[in-house]
Amino acid sequence: MILTYGLSPQVFQQLEDLAKNYEEEIKAIGPEEALYTAGHLADLKDADHRKFHKEDYPEDMEFLLFCQTSRDSLYGFLKEAAKAGLNFPHKAVLTETTKNWPFSYLLGHIAQEHQMVQAYNQLGQKLKPYLHIEDKDLQNLIQEIKDLPKASEDLDLADVKAMEEKFNQLIKDKNL
Repeated sequence: MILTYGLSPQVFQQLEDLAKNYEEEIKAIGPEEALYTAGHLADLKDADHRKFHKEDYPEDMEFLLFCQTSRDSLYGFLKEAAKAGLNFPHKAVLTETTKNWPFSYLLGHIAQEHQMVQAYNQLGQKLKPYLHIEDKDLQNLIQEIKDLPKASEDLDLADVKAMEEKFNQLIKDKNL
């Protein structure tokens, strides 16, 4: 099953047609339904079925949640969707942990994670011109930035921004 959020009727129809090729059911989730757990919405028998309070999330985001989907089906589906011009930066696979999260919480979590990954990738691009400059402080900081995802399971946008500020200051201080 694939749970969707925020798709236009046209995009939903395209995905529904595509999902048939993978024998996947597709289900649209609206703001009111987003108060239930992801597992409940995916019709998992052991899922918490309570209704929760609304979490903060960007209500205009498009999102796909793959529930009990095989790896081959997932990658094939996404590849075909991309060929059809459909790209979804906000997507996830339902896990044992996330099945008990309110869907609205999951939306917010994925949106924040996406922002953090984009910021980290932009910082990586910013580092490229400095990778071969022989400066011990600079190279140590670049290594620290590269190791940032491994250093913290709770890495967030603020961590990435702080590291970018540290990098900017070092570049400024050393006139690089």
